[in-house]
Amino acid sequence: MDLFRFFDLVRNYGWQGMALWGVLLAQAILWVGILRLHLSLRREDTNWGECMGKIRSAHLRQTNGAAEMEALKGHSYAPLADELIAIQIESAASDIFVRWLLLRWKIKDGLRPYWIRWGHLLIGFGIVVWFLYGLLTDIGIEPFKRTPCDPRLLWIWLGYAMSIAWRLVRLQGNLERIQRVLLVPENDV
Repeated sequence: MDLFRFFDLVRNYGWQGMALWGVLLAQAILWVGILRLHLSLRREDTNWGECMGKIRSAHLRQTNGAAEMEALKGHSYAPLADELIAIQIESAASDIFVRWLLLRWKIKDGLRPYWIRWGHLLIGFGIVVWFLYGLLTDIGIEPFKRTPCDPRLLWIWLGYAMSIAWRLVRLQGNLERIQRVLLVPENDV
């Protein structure tokens, strides 16, 4: 990237040049936001096959099943998976439909903050693109190329935001698989 070209834009284009500082700041906020979302989703990654295998094993074993259930209480996989296991253990005596509703509610409630943050980032992306489009119509696209305000960087950001959305969908699917294993461990998931 050419920082000198960016500083020339800021110096030579008056208020449009000064508005580039706002675009640069907004892009930095978007990148930091997507990085924070990425890191928070990394905490939810676990070995899902091992997690489901341990749950299935603890439920289906006739001998040492209680000891495995106790070990399952102390094991930490991912925060949301651990919450599902804790709800299942606490409400083991209740009806299966009540447990299904509780687990379903916990999955939706656990994923909601991630989707809300992702949505706010996408709205911020739209605002930055709209503002940058206004500057592009005034100044033209050629001066922006190879500067920190290059619009192509935003499309890279959007591509990564879409991959995070797929990770969220995959996480929801894995949590629903955990729910099925907790409720009906003898079925293959």
